Amino acid sequence: MFNPIFDTFSNRNKPVYIARKKGVRYDEYNNEIVEYEKPFYYGAKNYQPMTWKTLQAYMSAFGETKSNVVQMLIDYTDRGIFKEFDLMYLYGATPKGENVYGENANYLVKAFREQNTKIMVILEEIIKEENNG
Repeated sequence: MFNPIFDTFSNRNKPVYIARKKGVRYDEYNNEIVEYEKPFYYGAKNYQPMTWKTLQAYMSAFGETKSNVVQMLIDYTDRGIFKEFDLMYLYGATPKGENVYGENANYLVKAFREQNTKIMVILEEIIKEENNG
């Protein structure tokens, strides 16, 4: 299993897939169900775990988290390709074999922070419950 804190350089230029948020529907019990578009390949990108200093800034803005938080710099030309609350497949996760779009995704796009010539994308790991019984 990949450990982003210790394997900093092994995630350079790895495949990234994106499932864009399509909308929200409600089931018969009024539970909100988020629907996503068919995932697409975004390319080989360099994403890294946040350093302690940037993680502290993240937690002051978004609150405490026990999830891994990753940052990725993208070009301004990629500005409209995805948005906050879309899903990403990082660290070897792919959409192959999904029954529902987004079910294999392991990161959620939390924020975009514009820099001088780049945009910093902040992604938070999705903690999935395991069914052990």
